[in-house]
Amino acid sequence: MVALLAATFFACKKDDINKVASTPSLSGIWEGKWGDVGEAPTNFIKFEFKANGTMARLNEQGQVIANGTWTVNGINFECVYTHTSDGQAHKIGGLYTDFDGEITGTWGYSPSKANGGTIDLKKQ
Repeated sequence: MVALLAATFFACKKDDINKVASTPSLSGIWEGKWGDVGEAPTNFIKFEFKANGTMARLNEQGQVIANGTWTVNGINFECVYTHTSDGQAHKIGGLYTDFDGEITGTWGYSPSKANGGTIDLKKQ
């Protein structure tokens, strides 16, 4: 009986730990700046990250100009999206910090996520 109670107690504790360690959702609107290699990020960029792992890149008027997918593994963020107008694919890799709602990293021409330049995003 004591063994059964101990096993139940530890199983509950393990579930509680897993819930605390889960990554918060990135879903929502993110806006920021991007720059070419060797340049500071100064160009407008905006995304909508959805809870199901899909995303859209938006122009300044809020219209969808690209669609793709995103993932986060701990603090490592990655996304890939394809422009609706010309089919060009871009990839972003960066560090996600949930306490200040930021993603800082690099972008590239897919499959690279670093040959284009740098990017800084902030959750709105």
